[in-house]
Amino acid sequence: MKVVDRTVAPPLRDIERIELPQVEPVQLANGAHVWRISAGTQEVIKLEFLFDAGRWQEPQRAVATTTAKMLMEGTTSKSAQQLAEEFEYYGANINTDAAIDYSTITLFCLTKHLPNLLPLLHEMIYEAAFPEAELETHIRNSKQRLKVNLEKVDFLAHREFNLRLFGANHPNGYTTSAEDYDGLSAETLRQFHESGYVHGGFRLIAAGKVTDEHLKMLDDTFGKRVIPASNDSHFTHTVETAPGRQFFIERKDSVQSAIRAGKILVNKTHPDFPKLRVLNTVLGGYFGSRLMQNLREDKGYCYGVHSGIASYVNTACFFVSTEVGHHVTDAAVKEIYREIDRLRNEPVPEDELKIVRNYMLGVLLGDADGPLNVSEIIRGLIVFGLDKEYFIRLVNETRTTTSEELLRLAQQYLDPASMIEAVAGSK
Repeated sequence: MKVVDRTVAPPLRDIERIELPQVEPVQLANGAHVWRISAGTQEVIKLEFLFDAGRWQEPQRAVATTTAKMLMEGTTSKSAQQLAEEFEYYGANINTDAAIDYSTITLFCLTKHLPNLLPLLHEMIYEAAFPEAELETHIRNSKQRLKVNLEKVDFLAHREFNLRLFGANHPNGYTTSAEDYDGLSAETLRQFHESGYVHGGFRLIAAGKVTDEHLKMLDDTFGKRVIPASNDSHFTHTVETAPGRQFFIERKDSVQSAIRAGKILVNKTHPDFPKLRVLNTVLGGYFGSRLMQNLREDKGYCYGVHSGIASYVNTACFFVSTEVGHHVTDAAVKEIYREIDRLRNEPVPEDELKIVRNYMLGVLLGDADGPLNVSEIIRGLIVFGLDKEYFIRLVNETRTTTSEELLRLAQQYLDPASMIEAVAGSK
């Protein structure tokens, strides 16, 4: 038997390519699109339903999120407790959520329990009752959480930034208020449920050890209902960025200030997006980023600072976010813009860029490890009308991005004069 010399580190290898497992597109009898990712050795399965029932499609504020949460609060024949007990009996995990562009219902379970869980899931989705008592409890709890959040400077800065960047009437621009919750009714939720879930189409990602028998179960349960084409096309919202660049929200006696700065940017369907991800990572996208080295390690202004690109189907934004001691707020803002200006005026050194590329490729490699992780990648593709070729291009462009390209992109997209900033704290 060969003895391993553990005093010698294994050789380093560059990540040349990242392979995704086979993703098989199929259709149920009613035309619903299913993406099957059959891989792994464990007898587990993840089902993720995507409905056109997010903020983008809601008729009034807070309806999409509340409708998604209320799906677990009882059906026409089962109470919320009975629903929860049945899912728990089979060791299943069920989550519902509403994002900007869509809503999701996600089930994790052992494959052997699918015959019992699929009818229960179907009932939860299509026979939701929206009982008044549970809705009142949800509204009361939501308003209490909002009250707590309104004491936090990071929440206030985030709210102001979105409002000023997108506008009060845009799905990305509003933060739910107590008045929004007061305007909800069970009937409004039922109507939205009818249009977005009962009479709306869905897309389904099935990941894990998904056999042909499991697909037949899905078809028997969810493939019989007649569904129309997507109802998303007639929903339009216009970005209305506020005039001005600097906005301050006073939070008296706060020892910290929250800073959020950024601008509208291109989303992931744009050709520049893969390399913009690299540029963002250099700036503030990982622990070794320039913003972290400056604001945290060198200046000691904060525990952490982060930059990111939030990509949605119809828009996107670049942002920098941090919390600092209120007495160094102005200095921290100046350092943020100083690091942005460095990217616009100096090429990123090759050794630094190599570290960033390797980090990003390592993250992508982890994201592609196992069918349940891959389902997250596939969701991020199909929502934008993209396919696996996009992921391959993303890997290749991450691996080959040059300093010259980053300099050009920084000059084109990251002009500080085009950004707005929202600061919440005490003067």
